[in-house]
Amino acid sequence: MSTAASRKAVELLLSGQYHNCKQVAVELKRMGLTSQVVHATTLSRHAKAQAVADGAPILPKTGKPVKALTTKTQAERLAFCRANLRRNWSNVMITDRKKFLFAYPGTSVKRVEWLRKGEQRQAYRPNNPSAVNMYAGITKYGVTKAHLVTGTSKLVTSYRNLKGGESRNITSAEYEDVLCKTLLPEGARLFTSAGLSAWVLQQDNDPTHKRAAARALEGWCSKRRGSVQLLQKWPPNSPDLSPIENAWAHVQATVDAAGCQNFDNFQATLLKAWRNLDVNVIRGLMASLPTRMRECVAVDGGKTRF
Repeated sequence: MSTAASRKAVELLLSGQYHNCKQVAVELKRMGLTSQVVHATTLSRHAKAQAVADGAPILPKTGKPVKALTTKTQAERLAFCRANLRRNWSNVMITDRKKFLFAYPGTSVKRVEWLRKGEQRQAYRPNNPSAVNMYAGITKYGVTKAHLVTGTSKLVTSYRNLKGGESRNITSAEYEDVLCKTLLPEGARLFTSAGLSAWVLQQDNDPTHKRAAARALEGWCSKRRGSVQLLQKWPPNSPDLSPIENAWAHVQATVDAAGCQNFDNFQATLLKAWRNLDVNVIRGLMASLPTRMRECVAVDGGKTRF
């Protein structure tokens, strides 16, 4: 393939209009840039080599695409990160909800597995796995206890939906209990141990969370010394800004590798893995927040490497 054909191949591959190298090869032949439809492997090799020579390497990517940022969301991310470039994150608790699936019963699945060429990783996976759905938080000084919520298998819930039936989703009332029974008391414990009486609670911008948090904080602060404020305007679709996502990943890897035989063992292993997260790992994750803010600003609110 000529340089012109190779460069056009790069352009066509990056355009997103073609499903594979074979279609691009057909188009190059139609455009008169090649005398015949070259093999897909030949096209791929020449295109990648040309991209490297031009200083902008390309690679094929597989897997589920990440959620694209809308213009509005990107602007919200940029505004938030600019406003928090100089924030002291030492008095902030980052919270989140995570549903862990009992996806590999009886099978130990490690992050990396060495195989012979041609072999594939395999593990039994149920079609409808059981789950543990939990809220928790991280601070510079450690993690909170986990709070199991609706969506956890075998968990009997007393929370009701608007029609009076048993709720299958997190309600405002349940989230208020998460705050009052776990996140606020645990935050007080962690920050008090560091000599801090005033701290900041981060949560996502779900409308039900905002209403529940307003009620919970009003009652909490009126009865106790010190104060708790909400971190305002956390942007949507921003897992890269939240270090707790990395903490979840540590826990997930530990549980996957444990090879739990049944759901009760899975739940116990999961909660133990959360409690035992290395405080130095958590401190490192919290220390990454200023860098996350700077990188987001540097790309005008776009996705960061985190």
